[in-house]
Amino acid sequence: MVSIDVRKLISFGKGSYIVSMPKSWIEKNHLKKGDLISVSDGGFELVLSANQEEAKPQISEINIDAKGKSIEMLKAEIVSSYLNNYDTINILFDSSSKDATKIKDILRNLSGLEIMEQTSTRISAKNLININEISIKNIIRRMDIITRAMMEDAILCCRRQCTYESIHHRDVDVNRLYFLGSRVIKNAMKNPRIAKSLETEPWQLHSDFIVLLRLEKIADRQKRIARYLCNANLDRATLSEVDRIHTDISESYSNVMKSYYNQDKQIAFAIEVTNKDRTNACNKFLEKCTHSYANVKSKTTSTDLVAIARITENLKATAAEIRNMARTVLCYE
Repeated sequence: MVSIDVRKLISFGKGSYIVSMPKSWIEKNHLKKGDLISVSDGGFELVLSANQEEAKPQISEINIDAKGKSIEMLKAEIVSSYLNNYDTINILFDSSSKDATKIKDILRNLSGLEIMEQTSTRISAKNLININEISIKNIIRRMDIITRAMMEDAILCCRRQCTYESIHHRDVDVNRLYFLGSRVIKNAMKNPRIAKSLETEPWQLHSDFIVLLRLEKIADRQKRIARYLCNANLDRATLSEVDRIHTDISESYSNVMKSYYNQDKQIAFAIEVTNKDRTNACNKFLEKCTHSYANVKSKTTSTDLVAIARITENLKATAAEIRNMARTVLCYE
C-alpha cells in the first residue's frame, strides 16, 4: 500500500518554492544535510531520488560470549547475528571448552562466513559476500533444484533405493541458501539502495521471502519423511501407498514452482482447489493403517504405527506448504 504524505508548498525568495522532506525517508536513505537529491520532471509529478553515489559501507562487529551456553543457544545467536548483517562475528569461550569444533561447523553452514582467526579462547568469522551482487531468484532456483532432488530421493526410500544420510546432507545446503536469502532480503527491505541494485521492490521481496521459507520447510519435511521410512520396518503394501501419495504431492510441487516462475495463476488455482484431495488421501491412508494394526499388539507394530503417523503428518504438511506457495502466486497482479 502506497503511503501518501501531503506537504505544504512554501515560497522561498522571488523565484523558488520549497517542500519539506519526510524525516522517515531521509533516515531510510541514510541522507544528511548537504547531500544531493535528484529531481526528475514527470509533467504532473516530480520524482525525487537519493544521490546514487554508493555510500561507504559501515563495518559492524559483534562479540558472542559462549560461556555457560548450550550449543543450540549459541547457534541461535550466531544465526541471528548473521541475519542482522554483522560483518564480523567473534565467539568467545573458555580455553577448557570442547565446543570449538561444533562452533566452526555452525559458522561454515552460513554462506559467506569464513573463519579468519582461531585461538584457545576465540573464533572470529568474517563475511566475504557482497549482498548487492547476489540474485534472490538464483537462490530460489538453487533451493528448488535441491528440494526436488530431496523429494525424489524420499520417494525412492519407499522403494528401499535411497538412504537418509544423502537427503540429510542436502537439507543442510537448503538451510545455508535460506539463511543467505533471508540476509539479502532483510537488508534490501531496510536499504532502498540495495533493493534498487537488485532491481526489486518491497512486495516482490516479501513474496520471495515467503517462497524461501516454504522451500526450506518442504525440504525439512522430506528429510523427516526419509528418516521415518528408513528407520521403520514397514511392509511392501504400506510403502507402496506412501509412494503413491508422495508422488502425487511431488507432482503438485513441480506445478507450483512452474506457476511461480511463470506467474501462472491458473496452475496456482488448480493446486489450491485440489489440495483437499491430497489431504484426504493422507487421512484415509492413516485411518486404514490404524485399523490394520488395531488387532496386532506388539512393540514393533506400535513403533511402525507411530512412524506411519509421522510420515503422514509430514506429507500433509508438505501439501499445505505447496498450497501456501500457490496462494503467494495468486497475490501477484
